[in-house]
Amino acid sequence: MKKTIIITTGLYPSEGILSFIKYISIALVSNEDFMKKYNFKILLFNEDIKKKTKKIIYNSFLFTKNLFIKKKRRIHKLVYSAARFKKENNYLSKYIEYFGDENDYYKFDPYLILPMQSNLKKNTLSIGYIYDLQHKELPNLFDKREINTRNDLFKKILRNNKKIIVNSKYVKNGLIKNYKVKENKIVELPFLPYVFDTIKFSTKKVRKKYGISDTYFLMCNNFWRHKNHDLAFKAFKIFLKKKPNYQLICTGKTYDSRFPNHFKELKKKYNNLIFNNSIKILDLIPRSDQLNLMKGSRAVIQPTLYEGGPGGFAAYEALSIGKKLVLSNIPINKEIKNYNVNFFNPKSPLELSKILLKISNSHENKNYYKKKIKDNKKKFGKFLYKLIDTLLNNFNKN
Repeated sequence: MKKTIIITTGLYPSEGILSFIKYISIALVSNEDFMKKYNFKILLFNEDIKKKTKKIIYNSFLFTKNLFIKKKRRIHKLVYSAARFKKENNYLSKYIEYFGDENDYYKFDPYLILPMQSNLKKNTLSIGYIYDLQHKELPNLFDKREINTRNDLFKKILRNNKKIIVNSKYVKNGLIKNYKVKENKIVELPFLPYVFDTIKFSTKKVRKKYGISDTYFLMCNNFWRHKNHDLAFKAFKIFLKKKPNYQLICTGKTYDSRFPNHFKELKKKYNNLIFNNSIKILDLIPRSDQLNLMKGSRAVIQPTLYEGGPGGFAAYEALSIGKKLVLSNIPINKEIKNYNVNFFNPKSPLELSKILLKISNSHENKNYYKKKIKDNKKKFGKFLYKLIDTLLNNFNKN
């Protein structure tokens, strides 16, 4: 009888976690050996009426409290990601089930659950996931309570899972250094970007929808302080002196719960560029639209000051569909090898502007990276299957 492997979004998943779930799920279902040997389920968190009601009551309390305190507490939005995920990923729909509580996992008689970001019963075989160590690297972006909460959670994940997967060698080394964990417990996922969306590209139609010109650069980051929009906007302002007809298109949520005024300050500082549409902010848009805009751009800019995986998912997606990538040269991003990435100092707007100018004057190669990414899905699926199979074989022996 086949044993059941569960991929879970966990409770209240972020957009990044949903992308990660899709990335590993498609690679696994594409691996014939894995699918012959195991049953496979993707569990999506679906917020029920009871949880929504509790959240509305709690948010009302926080809203009132925030009126009287200087450091505002985050208002929690209602979750609609499960329905959207299923709609955007029809090819995974036959594997998808919904859950409202982690106790629901056991309805499916799981033999292995991954990637776990919380606690489970000690007798459950699971692979944990730690996405980043931002609170260690950039503690100024967190308050003391958030730092302690993260530390406690990560210690529990490290203690309660047989293996831990991370997206980079940088995070793996950070876990070993900060949490004294054995090296062989941490599995670093290889950097293997591949096309994991089946969409019809119609870039002209999508550009028209948003009023975007023929020549533009794209940034796909939420407006969080560490994403470094300020540097990118400064660089683009310099670039416009030479290429005034270009646009910088930005997608992503405009609210930073830790710094609620961050977006307002950016808008005020670059009001003229935003007003005349040189910088165009689209907020969160449908994924198919974002990928169409990425496909039509001259390059994707990623000026981030910190990521848990090389370049974040913006880098994965840009390289997978053959776009040039302009990427900050922080240590984790330098783990991207064998791709012609344009690295720059994330503190130098002038250096970034020069790279943008160089790209704007160059011939666009429509098949950029095509040969490099051709077999990545197959390689990644094989890697994951081997990881799961080896863990289960060793567990059965013991």
